[in-house]
Amino acid sequence: MFASFPQPAHLPCPACGESLPQEDLDAHVCAHDRWIGYQVFQLRHEIDDFDAELASYLESPQGQFELWYAERERRFAA
Repeated sequence: MFASFPQPAHLPCPACGESLPQEDLDAHVCAHDRWIGYQVFQLRHEIDDFDAELASYLESPQGQFELWYAERERRFAA
């Protein structure tokens, strides 16, 4: 009834996203730079949300006070 689907020759590494032949997945060692880039890519929506939440907080009265206080402390430390 259903024909079996062919298995792909290459699969992405779940940690770094590099496309590898299936038989090489177990022996693969991720390049550190590629791994970091892939992790950031996967978290891009959370990073964008954080930026928006931080901007919103800094516009609030409490955030404005924190900015003022941080600047004040920075000037006194100098």
